[in-house]
Amino acid sequence: MSTMAESGEKEKKIPESSNLSFLEVKCRSSGKVRRFAQGTESRFALRVINSKLESGVPLALCIAAVKEGEEPVIFGPSATLANYGDGWKLETLINNGEDDMPMKEPTSTKKELKKKNNDITVSWLVTYIGKILLVFAFMFFIAGVNSYFLVVLPDLLSSLKSYWEGSTTPMSS
Repeated sequence: MSTMAESGEKEKKIPESSNLSFLEVKCRSSGKVRRFAQGTESRFALRVINSKLESGVPLALCIAAVKEGEEPVIFGPSATLANYGDGWKLETLINNGEDDMPMKEPTSTKKELKKKNNDITVSWLVTYIGKILLVFAFMFFIAGVNSYFLVVLPDLLSSLKSYWEGSTTPMSS
């Protein structure tokens, strides 16, 4: 009976990698290992990993299965994460040594976000009121031009009438 208990304990202590219900992905930026369920899409895993990074740390670009002496297997955004067996480990890849690599933005405090939102609201409000005032000014300009035209119209018509009557008279010799 003691042999069964001992063998049961040994089985619990050393789980086989093929029987694990999760996959471990090592983040090269932070050095932390994140666990994901079997069947997790690469896009989701990257989003989770990048969301937990501290500011100023390079973002993970993709996930790859790596093994010493082998070409890495890179997972596309909609690929399902998989365990390739002994020696293969899942790791994130980052863009080493390039200036334009994406970095985690520093997180803002609530005060900074509130101030930013207030600035945007004030800017939007000033723009909105300015546009309304511009439309009113344009309407008054058009109304003034129409009023002036209506005041001048009778004089213009009489001068045109006299011009047409004057040009149709026969020339005297």
